[in-house]
Amino acid sequence: MNVIKVTADEKTAKAWVVSKMIDRIEGTYADFIADVKGFDKIPWFFRQHLYSPSNKEARDAALDSLYEKLKSVTGPEMTENIHKLIRLNKLTDELDLLTARHLLQEKWPRGLPPENDLKIEELNIAIVQAGRLTEREQQIDLICETLNFFFNLSKLPLIRLVMAPIKVAASMVGASELISTMEAGYELSRGIRDMKVFATAFAEREKGLLHQMAAKHS
Repeated sequence: MNVIKVTADEKTAKAWVVSKMIDRIEGTYADFIADVKGFDKIPWFFRQHLYSPSNKEARDAALDSLYEKLKSVTGPEMTENIHKLIRLNKLTDELDLLTARHLLQEKWPRGLPPENDLKIEELNIAIVQAGRLTEREQQIDLICETLNFFFNLSKLPLIRLVMAPIKVAASMVGASELISTMEAGYELSRGIRDMKVFATAFAEREKGLLHQMAAKHS
């Protein structure tokens, strides 16, 4: 697996990108978060599990091994959905780092300030100027597919039995963090009546914002 070397400033800038991204998501989806039952935890889930998971390095190091292991212990549909989650984790990390590096060059060329002074508008501009817009659209699609996957998992009557062999496979290759993300995802979904409504809105709003900013600033 290729290891991307990241400096201390890049790590900090990336964390600031993630923090401001979640702030923007909270505003963009305030109608869901405030008015639709179960969606109040969406910002927490994005922050802790999709954009800024704990023990990220340990988790990422085991992802490819887990995918190969799962082929022998679970069905093709489940394996493919977990593979999408793996792809989403990697792609999100790459794109956030790309945005952080762009900001270090354009906004903070003399070094980082003591505190995060990044504005949401600056983040939106940096995202499109950093490039890889096609992959950013793919990221949006993967997020929607992953949310729907978690929702479907949460409705399975025997979810613990379904997860048992997956947990074993994950523990064998050191990928328990990914299972924690899955568990958090379906626990989040238990209180949600219809994830497709949010996923559809997410795809429309995120791609709309991306295209709008690209037309102005790319």
